[in-house]
Amino acid sequence: MSESRHLTAWLLLGLLAVVGAGAAVLGVAQSPNDAALLPAVTNTVGNTKTDTPGAANYSETFTEVASVGKESESLVFQAPDRIGGYQQSGTKRTYVYIIGKVAYESLTVAAKASTAHLTFYRQPLPAGESAKSFDPAHIYLPYARQVNADTVQNNGSTHSFDLTKSGQTGHFVYTVSGSYVSEFTLKVGTESVALSISKVGTSPPVALPAGAKVVAAPPTGAASGGTGAAG
Repeated sequence: MSESRHLTAWLLLGLLAVVGAGAAVLGVAQSPNDAALLPAVTNTVGNTKTDTPGAANYSETFTEVASVGKESESLVFQAPDRIGGYQQSGTKRTYVYIIGKVAYESLTVAAKASTAHLTFYRQPLPAGESAKSFDPAHIYLPYARQVNADTVQNNGSTHSFDLTKSGQTGHFVYTVSGSYVSEFTLKVGTESVALSISKVGTSPPVALPAGAKVVAAPPTGAASGGTGAAG
């Protein structure tokens, strides 16, 4: 799916690795500043360390603004191993699905084109990857666990914090609605991501569009007009 998103996440690893190490030394304990945030993150995406499951499903709108341009995604995540929807860049869309250990990516089509009879390239996911590896919520929301709780600023349902390393500052903002995270934004320099989560527990099942044609991916990946292969 989105390779540029993974680049942004990769750039943040250096920033967050240091924060995580510092938090381990200081001892991260829940404080009034994050008393609603951390449970909401767990309710939404679960916590593998405590073997706590997250929401059964949710819908997402994800936008990334980077040096290469702007890209958006409209997705549904269905626990434990399904995600599907489309990526859009300009007036073009590429439909992407991960069902179990298999990734499907369509040919790129016009944004207004019908989804009936789309052709999808099928290929296995690389070892160690799953639907969660491509889910914006699972990629970004757990970062809240890697910051010293005392640095989290609380303004009603909005929780924010800054992380700085080597002159690069990331500004994280989470909005909690009820028991779940409903909005998330992150800005690092001129790059930014925004995530909106809705229909928690009531999103439609993840499945390929009716009438989809599935073929094996070429050896070099799907020739989908410029986007990378789903896996």
